[in-house]
Amino acid sequence: MEIMTLSYLNLLAGLLLLVIPGYLLYAYDRLTLKKAVIALVRMGTQMAVLGACLWLLYKFDSVWLNLLWLAILVVAVAFLMVSRIDIRRVFVPACAAMFTSVLAVSAYMLFVVLRPDAPLSARWAVPVTGVLMAHVLTTNIHAVRTYFDCLRQDSQAYYTLLGNGATRLQALAPYITRAIKSLTVPAMASLSVMGLFLMPMLLSGLLIGGLEPIAAVTLFVLFIIGALAASMLSLVLTLWFSDRQVFNRHGQLKPDI
Repeated sequence: MEIMTLSYLNLLAGLLLLVIPGYLLYAYDRLTLKKAVIALVRMGTQMAVLGACLWLLYKFDSVWLNLLWLAILVVAVAFLMVSRIDIRRVFVPACAAMFTSVLAVSAYMLFVVLRPDAPLSARWAVPVTGVLMAHVLTTNIHAVRTYFDCLRQDSQAYYTLLGNGATRLQALAPYITRAIKSLTVPAMASLSVMGLFLMPMLLSGLLIGGLEPIAAVTLFVLFIIGALAASMLSLVLTLWFSDRQVFNRHGQLKPDI
């Protein structure tokens, strides 16, 4: 398979395309132009750091480096989640849940579904875990926030169910249902339009990577299924692992929740 490389001249030629939006924004909306420049600089910095990390991963091709990369992603996503829901107690459970779910689903896809020659190599492990982690990031933050927002705003229904003899799992079922729904509905909505917008972009990358069209479509569908499974598993584990951090031994919400 031919490996494509980009020279600095190719990079410069691609960056010249920024002249079109840059000129139009300069002529008609300079305030937005300033924001766009800041966003581009921020994106460029992030991509430079990401590129350096990926270069190290592919250069040394170590299983331990791949696991370290996944752990760093998990910590970053968990930190973002905690900042959104404003419950620090959830940080460690969220880290454990996301690391476990993404690692488990990635292992299943690599060893059972895809079965490449070197499943633990950076060439396969990093893209698979990256795709799954990206989906967990975009879905689980909203779902976990929905769960705890509902608990804090409507805790009386929880205590009423407990008082009527329901188990803690039965009393929490309505809140878990809302969290799962808040994860599933947007995911299904995005899947319905993915064939028109996102799918062509991702497929182009797979095709450029050397896959045949049918294999590229199949791999794309498998990634989507794996991402949904990882998100669901991560959500359930996050709620399970955080149970002792959120409720006391009597099943009551802790005061700082």
